[in-house]
Amino acid sequence: MKLALNFLPCKSFKKKLVAYFTLKFIIKGFMISILLSLFIFLDLLNLKYIANLGLLSAIIGLYILLKSDRKIWFWSGFFIGLFWFYWISFSLVYYNFGYLIPIEILGICLIYGFIFLAVSWLESIYIKAIFLLFASYVAPFGFDWLNFELIFVDTLFKPTIYTLALVLISIIIAIKFNIYFGISLLICSLAINYNYKTESKSLPFDISLISTNISQDKIWERSTKDKIVKSNLDMIDQAISDGSRIVVLPESSFPLFLDHSEILLSVLKQKSYQIAIVAGALGANNNKIYNSTYLFDKGEIKRLDKLILVPFGEEIPLPNFIKNLINEIFFDSAVDYSHANSVSDYEIDGIKIRNAICYEATKDELFKDNPKFMIAISNNAWFSPSTQPNLQSKILKLKAYKYKTTIYHSVNGSPSQMITP
Repeated sequence: MKLALNFLPCKSFKKKLVAYFTLKFIIKGFMISILLSLFIFLDLLNLKYIANLGLLSAIIGLYILLKSDRKIWFWSGFFIGLFWFYWISFSLVYYNFGYLIPIEILGICLIYGFIFLAVSWLESIYIKAIFLLFASYVAPFGFDWLNFELIFVDTLFKPTIYTLALVLISIIIAIKFNIYFGISLLICSLAINYNYKTESKSLPFDISLISTNISQDKIWERSTKDKIVKSNLDMIDQAISDGSRIVVLPESSFPLFLDHSEILLSVLKQKSYQIAIVAGALGANNNKIYNSTYLFDKGEIKRLDKLILVPFGEEIPLPNFIKNLINEIFFDSAVDYSHANSVSDYEIDGIKIRNAICYEATKDELFKDNPKFMIAISNNAWFSPSTQPNLQSKILKLKAYKYKTTIYHSVNGSPSQMITP
């Protein structure tokens, strides 16, 4: 009898666990995640107003999700992790661990599945809505790219948390009280949030934003280094011929420790009398390695180091004993990158410009004091081909609008762009 009683809880738990794998729940969670992710994939089409279709899809997805129970919430979070962030695993290829891509994708899916499950366990539509409103603050290992404000980017409406709040309130009213009144409020909410045009700001001189398309497996090969350096110098010369005041090359455009390359430093220094050069490369001092931006202007050289590092890409955000083990297994015992102590700015012709390198350009910390201008450099070849550049671009547009900052973005692996508020 005692054995039977001990077995009952285990049997009950197994029954509850199996219930989550009902095909109906899996399919519904899958469909909700498609509705909430469609705006990212539609961006691949690069068609004017196509984002409005993605917004409509997302609003329907939010409505169905808020009506759903915890089993569907788990699968919705699971597949949102897949559709939004599958590309994170692609970098494993360049460490010769490509066979682990399915395992990493599964891990990402489970993280977001359990986050959504934990929220839904409280069984309150209001708490669920608050989570959807502030989803970017629930950031595994500091990664905060899950932000439902993004559904309004490139649409007719303001991409703000207030717009999202009004949409969620309208959905709650439709579900809990009166569907017709809720829909009416939703329409009014979107009408109130019509996206009026703000005054665009741009630098008062010509700037050449360089786009490159160098495969990640070629960037750090010794056999291609000289070819890449020559190509960069040719593009700088072309920008000089075009009469530009600044030329911006992407992150890691010079695949070396630039501050230890005296001959190349001298060449760039000489060219800087004709044009200001902003370029990405590695930096090193005191046995520390940095992902850096180099500025050459009028014979002066300045190095600006990255402040916010990519979790599991440039640093392992775990205790040292686990960090060291991961670095030993996956990164040939390499040490984490070091980071700057604060945001960094530089001036060109008296105009202050905020420096940003890839991932950190999407972080609120980089927009301290609401800079008017930011020059960001990225290397998206780590994740090519994928929707990562599309999601990154939407986040940069959201930040540009939020902080009224004009962002000049030079990229390897996807198109460069100027983003106005």
